[in-house]
Amino acid sequence: MREFPSLERLYQQFQKNDFVVLAVNIAEPPDQVRNYVLKHKLTFPALVDTSSSVANLYGVRATPTRLLINRDGKVVAGSIGPRDWAGDDAQRLIGILLDAGKTPRKR
Repeated sequence: MREFPSLERLYQQFQKNDFVVLAVNIAEPPDQVRNYVLKHKLTFPALVDTSSSVANLYGVRATPTRLLINRDGKVVAGSIGPRDWAGDDAQRLIGILLDAGKTPRKR
């Protein structure tokens, strides 16, 4: 959950571009996650995956894992371990992926 504040900043920056952050927590109890979200005034959704069903669906084997999923539900990037989501590298990556998503789809 340490990354949540930087994810919040990233979410605030890109949410108008159809960028969604969904935090999926498999480690902490629901009350702890809820209290953290309220304390830090996070506005993106946080899911507590007590059964690990979402983690299993996406093949998550370690925490923290982040996945960038495009509009079609395809994983387009991912990382394991702590990251600074408010940093220039993360912002550049999200910008590139959002721009790529604006390309018309072939039919």
